[in-house]
Amino acid sequence: MSIVSDTINYSKLAMDLRKFLRNEITLESSKQVISERLRNREQSFLSRVKEGIYRNKRSPYLKLLEIAGCEFGDIESWVQRDGVEATLHKLLSEGVYLSWEEFKGKTDVVRGAKRFGFRQSDLDNPVVSGWYEGQSSGSRSRGTRTKFDLRNRLDQSFYRLPQLAASNALGVPLGIWRPILPSVSGICHVLDFWIAGKPVARWFSPVDEGQVGASIRDRLALRYILYGSRLWGARLAKPEHVRLIEADKIARWMAATRIEFGGCSLSSSVSLAVKVCQAAIEHGLDIRGTLFFASGEPLTEAKRGQIEVTGASVIPWYTMSEVGRIGVGCAEPHATDDCHLLSDTVAMIQNRRKVEHTDMYVDAFLYTTLLPSAPKILLNLESDDYGIAETRGCGCLFGQLGLTRHLSRIRSYAKLTGTGMTIVGSDFVRILEEVLPRRYGGAATDYQLLEEEDSRGRTKLSLIISPSVGTVDDDEVIATVLHELRGNFHAGGLTASIWSQAQALRVKRIEPIPRFGKIATLYLAKTEQSIAD
Repeated sequence: MSIVSDTINYSKLAMDLRKFLRNEITLESSKQVISERLRNREQSFLSRVKEGIYRNKRSPYLKLLEIAGCEFGDIESWVQRDGVEATLHKLLSEGVYLSWEEFKGKTDVVRGAKRFGFRQSDLDNPVVSGWYEGQSSGSRSRGTRTKFDLRNRLDQSFYRLPQLAASNALGVPLGIWRPILPSVSGICHVLDFWIAGKPVARWFSPVDEGQVGASIRDRLALRYILYGSRLWGARLAKPEHVRLIEADKIARWMAATRIEFGGCSLSSSVSLAVKVCQAAIEHGLDIRGTLFFASGEPLTEAKRGQIEVTGASVIPWYTMSEVGRIGVGCAEPHATDDCHLLSDTVAMIQNRRKVEHTDMYVDAFLYTTLLPSAPKILLNLESDDYGIAETRGCGCLFGQLGLTRHLSRIRSYAKLTGTGMTIVGSDFVRILEEVLPRRYGGAATDYQLLEEEDSRGRTKLSLIISPSVGTVDDDEVIATVLHELRGNFHAGGLTASIWSQAQALRVKRIEPIPRFGKIATLYLAKTEQSIAD
C-alpha cells in the first residue's frame, strides 16, 4: 500500500476513532439494541439483499440469483409469508449458496451449465470502507480478507456487557491473553470493552511482533490506535508479552486479583485457558471463582474439565472472522459448549454435505449476515463447521432477550485449531504431498495429519509418516513444517510461533489411515478409535 493511501487511511482512522471512543454503552442500552435488532431482523435481511446484492453488480450472489430466476420481489414475498430461515432454505434448494470450497476459491461456482469464479473482494459490503484489512486462515492467495471497521466494532460491542452480566462478572477486573496484530482479536477486545465502560485491566499477548512477523503497517496500526486514543481520553491497555511457558504469570495475576477484588475474568483461546489452569495447579495458585471466556476452538469435555478442576468456570464464545460473533455461551447450558445463536445479527440454516476426501457426512452451518456494518455480504455461506441446533427457552439473560436458538457440539470438518490458531486443513495438503516427500522421501500417500486431544485436554497435531519412508529426524521434520507455515501462509508466523511454543506438532511412525484422507480434524478423527499415546 502506498504512503499516500496509508496517510488517507490513518487520517480517516483518527476521525473514526474519536467518534467511536465517544460512545458510551450501558447494559440497558445493550439489551434495547439486541431486542430491537431481533424485532427488525426480517427488514434487515431484505435490506442487505437489496442493497448488498441486487444493487451490487460485483456480488457473486447476484449471478446465483439470476441463474435461479429469482427476483427481489420473490424474496420479499417469501420472507413476509414464511420468515427469514424458510426463505434461506428455499434459496438453498434453488442453488443460491456458496459452498466452503467455492468461498475459499478452491473450486469454481458451478450451477447446472453455468460456471464462474469471483474474488473475495466481490463479497465486500459496499458501504463499509475499513482502514485496515485482516485475513483469515489460508495461504496468501486463498485467505479471506476482512475489513476492520469501527462501525462494525460498535455494533458487535453490544454483546459485551450482557456477556459479563449473565456470568456475574460485571464487578471484577477483566484481562485478556490474545495476540497482537495482524490478529485483530486482542485489539477488538480492548476497544469493545472500553466503550462498554469496562476497560481491559491487562492485555497479555502470547507473541511479540518479531515472532508473528508483523509488518510495518501492523506495527504502526497498533501504535496508532493505542497512542492516538489517548488524544481522546482513552488509556487503552497495552500488550505485555507472556509466552506459553510463562502461563504461571497470568495465573498469578488472576490469583492476586481474586484476593484484591473478589474475582476476575480472562478472555483467551480455549487451549490458553487450559494452560493457565494447569499452571495454577502446578504452582499452587488459588483461582477458585474466577471465570474464563474462551473461543478460537471447540470447548470439549476434556478441556472444560481441566479448567473446572481449579474451581474456575468457563463460558464459550463462537466466532468466525468472515461473519463476526455467532454465538455466546449459555449460563444454563445443556451441553459443554452450549451457545446462544446471535440471531439478531446472523441467520443460520444447516445442510447435509459430504466431507471432502472422506466418506463422512455432516450437517454444515450456512450463515447469512444481517448487520448493515457487516464487512461482507453473505447469503447462505457454507462454513466449515457443523453441530447441533435446537430452539429452546432458558432462564439466562440472553434467553430472556429472545435469543432462543442454541448451538452445541460445534466442530470443524476442514480446519485445524491447535492452541487457538487456525489453518484450513486443505491448505496444508501441499506440505504433505509435495514438501515432505521431496525432502524426506516416500510418496504423497505416506504422509497424513491428524488432530488429537490428550487426557489433559491438550490439542496435538500428529504428523503421520509411514514406516516405509525410512529413518527421519522428528525435530527436523517439525522444523520444516513450521518453516513452510511461516513462509506460505498469511499470519503463518503467528501460527508457527504458537504451535512451536505449545509443542503442538509431533511425529508418529504408523501407516496413514485411508478413511481420513490427508487431513483429519479432531472431531472427525474421534469417530474412529483414538491413536493418541
